[in-house]
Amino acid sequence: MSPANRKRIWIGAAVLIVVGAGLWWLLSGEYVDESVPWPNNPALTTERFHMAGRWLAANGFDTESLTHLQDLDLLPAAGSLLIVHEDLGRQSEIEAFQLEDWLDRGGHVLVAAPLSTGLSERAALNPYRIYRCPFCLLGPAEDGDLADNADEEDVARRDRYQRWVSEDFELELRGFATLEADHWPAEVQRFFNDSDRVIFARYRHGNGQVTLMSGRDWLSNWELLDADHAAILLALVERDSGRVYLQQRAGGGGLIGWLWRQAPLLWSLAALLLAVWIWSKLVRLGPTIEEDAGHARQFREQLLASAHFDWRHNRGRHLLMALREAQRDRLLRRYPDWIQLDRDARLKHLLRLCPDLAADTVTWFMDLKTLEHHRQLAEFIRIHQRLMHAL
Repeated sequence: MSPANRKRIWIGAAVLIVVGAGLWWLLSGEYVDESVPWPNNPALTTERFHMAGRWLAANGFDTESLTHLQDLDLLPAAGSLLIVHEDLGRQSEIEAFQLEDWLDRGGHVLVAAPLSTGLSERAALNPYRIYRCPFCLLGPAEDGDLADNADEEDVARRDRYQRWVSEDFELELRGFATLEADHWPAEVQRFFNDSDRVIFARYRHGNGQVTLMSGRDWLSNWELLDADHAAILLALVERDSGRVYLQQRAGGGGLIGWLWRQAPLLWSLAALLLAVWIWSKLVRLGPTIEEDAGHARQFREQLLASAHFDWRHNRGRHLLMALREAQRDRLLRRYPDWIQLDRDARLKHLLRLCPDLAADTVTWFMDLKTLEHHRQLAEFIRIHQRLMHAL
């Protein structure tokens, strides 16, 4: 068996194995039909706090959606609340500066606490080094062991929900995260769950105040369908807030950032076009095709095909150099003193060899150094062929 046939067999066997494994995976899987709600309102898929803004507006608050925080200094801060999209400390340097200025002007910020207490140039907004512990409630229960005959659904509910009890209400918050700190100072107002874990913390910063949350998932559109989550949002927003600003997305300003968020398909098509353009510029060499001895191809066709290939990849520079060398060799055979001749003498010889060509055409042919258009290359090859026949 030849190496080529052996290679084909191995490739065919590999393809059969991959196809067989894919078919087995598809046919052996279990499929379940599940209805996935898809809203008619596109803002529900592009704005994280869209439902929160509508809920606050329905309860009498004046709300406004923001995309970024870079123009925060143009908005009134005194008595206003800002709900931030990302964790505290993950903002850019410009946005962190805007947040600090917002607090100095008397604004209120509602934001999720950071995951760590790592110090950075933006740690001034978190002076008490409060951080978020995502899965602290998944450890051993601190409120005593559950009864042996407890219902499984009740156990799962206790693990997933935290109860926030105050003098005015008793609400349940979905999530496992809590707030932690190395030391809780008296300046920090804390809100506890039924396990004496902190879930919200509030402290003064400059002329404003910061409310840290143990998580922001409960504030998203679908989680806000929970009635307790909607009530918790109203409990955190003070009634005397003049205006509520909600940062719906995390991203910088400018046209590029806006296009990136609003038209993701545009960037996919641009990347596809770029890939096609790069592929078109690559040299593609296929298998060698045996020449058909019974098919006679004119030299002019072969030359034009080579010219087309050379033009696509280097604008015909290599072909022009090769043609010039061929002309030089033929002219030296006909005129041994060709190199010593001046320009006018060379032009006279070329006009004598090609009497049917105009003088300006031969002059252009003799002086051409670089090609600017593929038509020039075709015209140069045509004159070159006439000259080769004459020589």
